[in-house]
Amino acid sequence: MKQLNIIIGIICLIILAFTCNSKSQTNNQFENYSQEQIDSLKRIECDNILSEMRKIKADTFEKVKRNPTNFEESLLVLDSMMNPKMKEWIKCLPDGEFGGYVHHGLGTYLRNNWELWGNSKLAENLSEMGIFHPDDMSGIILNSYQRKLKGEEIRIEEQLKFYQDFWRDNGVPVDSILNEIKEKRNKEEENGG
Repeated sequence: MKQLNIIIGIICLIILAFTCNSKSQTNNQFENYSQEQIDSLKRIECDNILSEMRKIKADTFEKVKRNPTNFEESLLVLDSMMNPKMKEWIKCLPDGEFGGYVHHGLGTYLRNNWELWGNSKLAENLSEMGIFHPDDMSGIILNSYQRKLKGEEIRIEEQLKFYQDFWRDNGVPVDSILNEIKEKRNKEEENGG
């Protein structure tokens, strides 16, 4: 059974190597495959990386010696927590799945240890950006980290809008909160701070 899993993994990696070569090549070589089938092969590749990480006990995150104080620093500190195999797995996952996958593990660690539930400098920085709930804060950090690791645009405004729209739809006066933040920032700028 173990040899069969290895053979299937190798076949999937070969197929994925061809699919990642170039979009035009992919369209020609795999035109008979649906996007769903290609995504399924990609999922197998990611699952194999995760399984391999677990076998060699590389599926844990490094602890940090200092907490970040702003969004940009949070991405740098998060990167320092990742080993190369973990980064490979994160890059493999479809956009946004990393944050969902680790929400209750690493996400909880970030919310608790980076004091996103409190009034840490990071929580304050994220609130000033328009992110109000600690779950949203960790989600944006994790999704942004995944996109950055993949060399993609972080699209922070799009992420902010997603969470703000969610809270608006649930009766939270988001616009009033955003106006208060803007007024506070304007007063600080007027006072030279």
